[in-house]
Amino acid sequence: MKILIIGGSRFVGPLVVNKLLEKNHDVVVFNRGKSDSEKEKLDYKKIQFIQGDRNEGFNKIKNEIFDVIIDTCAFKGEQIKKSIDKLKFDYYLNFSTVAVYKKTDNFPLKEESEVGDWPFWGDYNKGKVECENILKEESIKKGFKYANIRPVYILGKNNYPNREPSIYRKIYYNNPPQDLILPGKNGEERIHFVFAEDVAKAMVLLAEKQPEGNFNCCGDESTIVTLNKFVNLMMDVVGKTIEIKYEEKLDKKMPTVKDFPFSNEEFYCKNDKIKKELGVNFTPLFEGLKRDYDEYYKNII
Repeated sequence: MKILIIGGSRFVGPLVVNKLLEKNHDVVVFNRGKSDSEKEKLDYKKIQFIQGDRNEGFNKIKNEIFDVIIDTCAFKGEQIKKSIDKLKFDYYLNFSTVAVYKKTDNFPLKEESEVGDWPFWGDYNKGKVECENILKEESIKKGFKYANIRPVYILGKNNYPNREPSIYRKIYYNNPPQDLILPGKNGEERIHFVFAEDVAKAMVLLAEKQPEGNFNCCGDESTIVTLNKFVNLMMDVVGKTIEIKYEEKLDKKMPTVKDFPFSNEEFYCKNDKIKKELGVNFTPLFEGLKRDYDEYYKNII
């Protein structure tokens, strides 16, 4: 198949590209070309690379016909509308997020859970909801097939927000100015993880099988953990134990690498649909953390 990837230059994107190439698909990558492709392991020699900014249009590829578009970087409805209007394709795979769900205390979240406003996620929530709504509306008008993949927090090598290494450094060096401080009173909110490799596998399967609808992309039960459990697993990986502190003023604030890179906002999801329809197997949390630390993070902290 001829597959266009919009974005795709970092983290999950290069993994998707390489897995598509392994299956002998014809891959075209459209992005601004500003990321360090060598670091992110995107081999520009094996793909057709088109440099451009989606916000300025798709004139360089407007006459090409694609079997699949994989859109990894639509954050506003107008962006996805422009790509739908200007490009020729049969199937559209949108990289969405579980942050599209409406704020609720009814967990786990299923694909049928209501989509809408979740104030904690701010403009990110609003933009991603807008993207999904426009994709649905345009598919009805124009008759193309589409899917939204909705990942939870993604872990893995080359994680550009530097989430994992920021925690590993605090554990490994244990310097008081770099205390390990969790947001909230006790670190007992549950959050959900998935590994980048598993997300990439799921995206390739979606592109190949082309099912329609929405798909939560999240690990099995071992990947639903409290913040306390998560950092204790990371200590086990490093082989060191340090004191965990808590800061209520960070509670319900957007996470930052400087403070703590994951939120104290509880959410977790069901993954039955993606497992049943695609046959995806998910990596257990400790296994994936240890693999990524041994193969990558211990060499860069």
